[in-house]
Amino acid sequence: MDYITLKKHILDLSSVLKSRPIVVRAYDRSGRSIFLRLKTDEGIKDLCISLDFPNQGLWLSNHCDEVEKNSLIVRSLNRLLINSRLFNLELAGKEEEGQFDRVVKLHFVHIDEYFGNRSDFYIFCEFTGRISDVFFCDGEFKILDRISRTSNNLVGNLYRLPDSYKLMSPYSSDKEQQKTVFAAPSEEWVNKIGAVSPIMTREILFRSSNIGDTPENYSDIFREILDECLSNTVYLYKKENKLQAISVFELKHLFEQKTEPLNIELIHFKSVNEAMNYVEQELVGPKRLVQEKKRIVAQLNRSLKQKKELLDEQFKLKTKYENSDKYQNLGNLIIANLYRIKPGTVHFEAEDWNSGETINIELDPSKTAAANAKKFFNLHKKSKRGVIEVEKRIQSLQSDIKWLEEQIWLAENAEIETWLQIEENTKTKRIEKNKEKNTNNKNSKNPKQVIKATLEENCCKYYVGHNARQNDHITFKIGKKGDIWFHANDVPGAHVILKKIEGNITEEDISVGARLAAINSFAKNSSKVPVDYTDVSNVKRIPNGGAGQVSYTNQHTIMVVLP
Repeated sequence: MDYITLKKHILDLSSVLKSRPIVVRAYDRSGRSIFLRLKTDEGIKDLCISLDFPNQGLWLSNHCDEVEKNSLIVRSLNRLLINSRLFNLELAGKEEEGQFDRVVKLHFVHIDEYFGNRSDFYIFCEFTGRISDVFFCDGEFKILDRISRTSNNLVGNLYRLPDSYKLMSPYSSDKEQQKTVFAAPSEEWVNKIGAVSPIMTREILFRSSNIGDTPENYSDIFREILDECLSNTVYLYKKENKLQAISVFELKHLFEQKTEPLNIELIHFKSVNEAMNYVEQELVGPKRLVQEKKRIVAQLNRSLKQKKELLDEQFKLKTKYENSDKYQNLGNLIIANLYRIKPGTVHFEAEDWNSGETINIELDPSKTAAANAKKFFNLHKKSKRGVIEVEKRIQSLQSDIKWLEEQIWLAENAEIETWLQIEENTKTKRIEKNKEKNTNNKNSKNPKQVIKATLEENCCKYYVGHNARQNDHITFKIGKKGDIWFHANDVPGAHVILKKIEGNITEEDISVGARLAAINSFAKNSSKVPVDYTDVSNVKRIPNGGAGQVSYTNQHTIMVVLP
């Protein structure tokens, strides 16, 4: 986004947010993005800040998906900004001083509810291409945290604007002054006069190609473009569902005839904010969802492959250990033939009491016959213990494999980004939780997961989990004794919880819950789906298992018929 489009966008947002909304909390978004949830006069709004292309910038949305991350800057924002007011939103540079950088400053004011003390905080958003960043500062502009690590502004230092040329103002300069600028080569214009960007340079050159390439014509076209920016029309250009540009002036050069077909589509909006929301919802969001699905499914498949390889190894060990009686038999044969075995014997033949056949027993010549017998007895004991341990590992691995297959199915069927996640193992979660405790003080205010009921009818609320963490949350946080838990029988699927607000749970209520579990399972395309259900108190976490990895008892099974 060029400076002049950003300027109009910020002026519009400032007008919308002039009531000084209250910060409810901060959340992470995918990539290098965050958003602030604001309580405005019109209800809850999300102020999105993104450093990623092609929707680099900030915009106001009615709702953004909450990605389950907890970055350092979001922790800082939740600790210090909650219940503060967004006092002002403006461009950080001063045009009268020749500063035309694409940097936005957000000013927040927090009033202590007990003592009435005022604290000021600032967020500086540098939308400067690949080296863009977001800085969270205190009232003295000391940097408390940041998103990226690419610029010279370090945490703990005072924030300063990016170094840039002091530019001529396009608004206060006259035509003669501008003509001196446009007398220079076109590649130098961006370093001489404010608001001129590379895309505007191309537009000026294109429009002047029909009337003559002179400084006077360049100046006239430049002023014509500035007048266009005063209108309430925003132009969005896309090609093959990819954003080409958002501009508050028309980009005629994009339609210049070339050898290949143009295929450029132009859409008009009333504001830059509407255009940014369109980009997020129609162009960037769906593509990001597909890419994130591929990444997560690939990672889960790698884990699944490793688990299956480990399972194969355990089955081989089990086969080996199941021959434990063989070792005991060999030890007994050695003890029975001690008188025949001379020191240094490598092997000897003996009649097997079980089969009646003569077998050849290999011995360690460095050990006595009794020591060789003891070795076989020890192998027998080890094999007996090994069978028990291997069976435990096999059971654990089979449970992990079933859980991973469920996570893969959930990821492949995710409809929004918030349903996508990879749950860490128990050890990793414990380490991350300890880090979080050490990072945040006692007054930290971290947002807690909120899952709304998927369906409400007949005084019942039905909750459906769409990933491992949601499954775990609705089963063990939302579900209480007396609530009914559902899951499709022996196939990957979502956990479903039925809560009855008033009255007793009926067969009809159970049928609705079972149907939700069926259509949110791997078997959703089958004509008949068996669904298990039980009181949620009968559902237990598997020790050291992943989130949502459970066992259950006292279940009933209902057959759900799907159209």
